[in-house]
Amino acid sequence: MQLVTRIWVKEMRVSFKETSVYTSSIQAICGYFEQFLSEHDDFGFCIADSRNKSKNVSVSHSIFTQKFQTSTSNYSKMLELPTFGHSDNHAGLQMCDLICSALLFPIACEAYCSGYVSNVHVQPNAKELRTKFGTRLKTMQYRFQDAEGHYKGGVVVSDPVGKQNATLMFN
Repeated sequence: MQLVTRIWVKEMRVSFKETSVYTSSIQAICGYFEQFLSEHDDFGFCIADSRNKSKNVSVSHSIFTQKFQTSTSNYSKMLELPTFGHSDNHAGLQMCDLICSALLFPIACEAYCSGYVSNVHVQPNAKELRTKFGTRLKTMQYRFQDAEGHYKGGVVVSDPVGKQNATLMFN
């Protein structure tokens, strides 16, 4: 199993544009998946956790627009646009939910929000999760170099508050 994910640290009292953030995140993840499929000379499809019909349609349409624009051949290895399922019906989504809920979310909250946010989500004990599982999570990442030599994929963190990158998740 390999891991790609986007983590967004929200600024307090700053509007968060949920639709554009989710859409751009799925586009990035589909791009990483496309690269993975190309490296393995394979084809595949994406099953994402369902939110609601209008949000799901918006995301799929954004991928459709990129996939079928005439100027490029984005997502040529993806056989279908992202489809949406419920984790109670898909073992793959259940595994993702478990990794996110039990590890990534609590580690990210502790790592990026300690000292800024004081609520139920920021648990000091989550530092133990980072110590125990950080190295394993780091090695599970699917990362690659783009044409300019920049690393892409894996755990990507956008942190406008503390200006930290993903390495904080693994320390």
